[in-house]
Amino acid sequence: MRYDRTIYLAGTGAWLPEPSPLGPEAEAGRVSEHHRSLGYESIAVAGDVAGAEMAVRAARTAVRRSGLGAAGIDLVLHASLGFQGVEWWPAASWIASQSAGPGAVAFDVQQRSNGGLGALHLAAAQLASGAAGTALITTGDNFAPPYVDRWAMQFHTIYGDAGTAVVLSTRAGFARLKSTVTFADTSLEPFSRGGTPFALVPGTGPVPLLQRFIAQSRTPEAAGAWDRLETVMLRARDTALADAGLRTGDIARVVVPNVHRGNGRPENYDALGFGERQSVWEFGRRVGHLGAGDQFAGLNHLVEEKGAGVGDHVLLFGVGVGYTVSAAVLEITGTPPL
Repeated sequence: MRYDRTIYLAGTGAWLPEPSPLGPEAEAGRVSEHHRSLGYESIAVAGDVAGAEMAVRAARTAVRRSGLGAAGIDLVLHASLGFQGVEWWPAASWIASQSAGPGAVAFDVQQRSNGGLGALHLAAAQLASGAAGTALITTGDNFAPPYVDRWAMQFHTIYGDAGTAVVLSTRAGFARLKSTVTFADTSLEPFSRGGTPFALVPGTGPVPLLQRFIAQSRTPEAAGAWDRLETVMLRARDTALADAGLRTGDIARVVVPNVHRGNGRPENYDALGFGERQSVWEFGRRVGHLGAGDQFAGLNHLVEEKGAGVGDHVLLFGVGVGYTVSAAVLEITGTPPL
């Protein structure tokens, strides 16, 4: 979607705990040889800080940097993967009350690892329509045991804890949002279900996500699944770039999920036509896959480390089981506030 109304990125924020080195975790038997080969150096482990609490810490940073003030936020969207700290609870409403004005409309978004970027796409449409003038988008997750085994939940990733946030505004900011898109192929949904029968209450964990994936991969319906997903990914890339009036070669930096195959095998940035130096893998390998927050945390890393300058175009790219794929193109137009 190309935005005729100017939408700015006004502020970013991230709260990450001190990373836990992978070596001691491996020595303790928590990390398999396969997962040690993925290239992660450390993983962000938050201890007893809940996902919603981390989101608030990141949100306050993003709102402060935006210069809008808490009362200047119209809309709050919060994305997460897991338990936020209280059962049957609208986490987005609490996050809004702690970081924005009491009148901010707040909604929780659930689309797994594409939740953050998908929420940005939804929020941008609200701003483009005039329904809101500002939006705060947050993510937050603590992948804590026994409900989650962060070290062995998926083939090509280890989960890290973080809170992340960005603020969009139609008034001013340091970057312009040039386009966003979201596409889907829901025929791939069984890879996160694996034929699991429906239940009336949740299990006690650990969630057998990897086992579900393996079960589905052995069915006839799994044939050609990667090709179908890659088709959607390339469509999202090409559409976002075309809507922004750009080509692949115009992109200075790309922020993709902190998911890695390691050992020289093709990575997700390779599939999109970019190299590791354009990515933020040097950051991702130190914190792990932050659920719905990889894109915002990676962008915040670029902001804080001055990894993108005025005139640079940045592509944010997200993939979530289900499957949905989102992409957003930013142009850095000024000095990011810190």
